[in-house]
Amino acid sequence: MAGTDSIEFFANYDGWIESRNMDITDSTKPSEIAHELATIREAVDKRAFDILGVDTKAIESYAEKFSKSFPRNDYKALPVVYKSLGSAEAVSEILKASKNREELKPFAKVYLLRTTVKKLGLYWYVPTDIKALESKAKPQKSGNAPYSGIAFMAKYKEWISIKKLSIDKETKPEEVAAHLSTIRMTTDRKLPQILGINTEDLDAYAADSTNNMRKSVANIEKIVGILCSDETKKRISSSIPSESVRSIAVIYLSSRMFQNIKVDFEVSPDTLMDMFPGLKIPKPKGRMPGQKKKQKK
Repeated sequence: MAGTDSIEFFANYDGWIESRNMDITDSTKPSEIAHELATIREAVDKRAFDILGVDTKAIESYAEKFSKSFPRNDYKALPVVYKSLGSAEAVSEILKASKNREELKPFAKVYLLRTTVKKLGLYWYVPTDIKALESKAKPQKSGNAPYSGIAFMAKYKEWISIKKLSIDKETKPEEVAAHLSTIRMTTDRKLPQILGINTEDLDAYAADSTNNMRKSVANIEKIVGILCSDETKKRISSSIPSESVRSIAVIYLSSRMFQNIKVDFEVSPDTLMDMFPGLKIPKPKGRMPGQKKKQKK
């Protein structure tokens, strides 16, 4: 990929074989690049749960019943859904989906939360079918993955990201899941930036809004209230280049706020390290989301 802009992804692990390659030229639209990142994101996010050993099919089956009593297309349902995860029936289903493995319980719970939220028509990530990402461009598909492993490589203008993991019989499932989580986090952050959204401003607003908050039903309710406020609408308006990407900015901001209080919808690096002592995940280089720039003297 040296000297040319492109996005490449391949996976060859335990029967999962996928390979994609998108060359980026002067005629490639930002929405096309964002669509490709969203496609890769959707390819890796659920895989992390499957690879860890969570019975995702059992959770999806139970979520059909679990989600019926909640209102749809309304973020006010989130605190009620989260509280209901502690019901006796839900806890029993989570235990079964984790196959009685203590280290999988948090991930089975997260998978029930995300599956239910998605069934209610709510999103914590940018889906490929969102209108702002509509594109006629089709990424080139390369051949079979060249080796046993998972790799994401991107070069677009000044952005370069290379994430590779070679896999052998000694590689643990949690290592693979951790690698997928780093790819997902990269696409989640870069996608809105490519569309011209001021993520630094939204990160700062999310950090200020959730300052000193901890994970709780009450704080989820507070965040939902903040997201519906006039102040938030103004901050969204000031962070977007056009109304066409407003929905993506809203998704990004809400996701950042929930991440700040440790409400996960994905396999998170922090939870992986908590449940698998000894697992080390490289921290991203550079300034962390929400951290303010130092003023030059």
